[in-house]
Amino acid sequence: MLREFSHKADRSYRSAPMEQETIADFISAMEAAGMRPAEPIADRLGPDLIRFACDGDGTGKRNGWAVLHVDGRPAGAFGNYRLQISETWRARSRERLPSAERRALRKRYDAARKEREAAKAAERQEAAERCRVRWNDAKGADPRHPYLQRKRVSGEGLRQDGNRLLVPMFDAAGTLWNIQAIAPDGTKRFAKGGRQAGLFCLIGTPNAVVMVGEGFATCAAARRATGHAVAVAFSAKNLTATALAMNASYPDCDLVILADDDAHLIDHPTIKANVGLEAARAAAQAVGGRVALPVREEHDNG
Repeated sequence: MLREFSHKADRSYRSAPMEQETIADFISAMEAAGMRPAEPIADRLGPDLIRFACDGDGTGKRNGWAVLHVDGRPAGAFGNYRLQISETWRARSRERLPSAERRALRKRYDAARKEREAAKAAERQEAAERCRVRWNDAKGADPRHPYLQRKRVSGEGLRQDGNRLLVPMFDAAGTLWNIQAIAPDGTKRFAKGGRQAGLFCLIGTPNAVVMVGEGFATCAAARRATGHAVAVAFSAKNLTATALAMNASYPDCDLVILADDDAHLIDHPTIKANVGLEAARAAAQAVGGRVALPVREEHDNG
């Protein structure tokens, strides 16, 4: 299982000036790439993946991730699911390592990467099994659920576990891999360690048109207004993958991408882009589809 990294037992870990400088450089690289952590992460950075909130994230969301190795020549990676950022990083080298040491270091990195990938695959499988049990045990969504009433949409395609709505996340083969749980206040959580990339929730039976959007509420509102089938992609990063899956499964359907209007992010000090609209345009271009942009006053992030 992935763990949030802590070195409480090693009091010297955060005291070494060199490592403090490495961490500061790493966080600076994140900010230069356009993602600024919205919570303290310096004491959590380490060789295990961590998740954290970034500027511009919605309430309850943690779109930022990072992993950092400080041994030898420090290196790491970071990204933001919402902003479609994924970058690797290495500390500035003060002197060139001998070739034998570089090969040994590369071998260590490759071995660690393969170990992390294997552990991540196993964790995704475990999460999927938990989600399948939860989904099978859940009841139908209550149309009086506070979230559904507030958004003025039905619970079509959803189930409910306690007071949380469950939005299933399938791959193109129809396998359930994850679940998005929505609390009455709108807080959304995915299964810990679960797969997210390439998954979607298709609501309705595609006929002439299939719509693709980010959030469940946005998609459900579009279905209510048009009657067309809609695929929930869950994130801007996943729009293109979902659109491609719909295009492959329903090649005769007209594809309409429902853009989240993130105009407020254009003036953000680090993001400086309408992420939702740009992602929708990229997805539409990939499948020869069209983009539908909501009236700004009625915009809802879903």
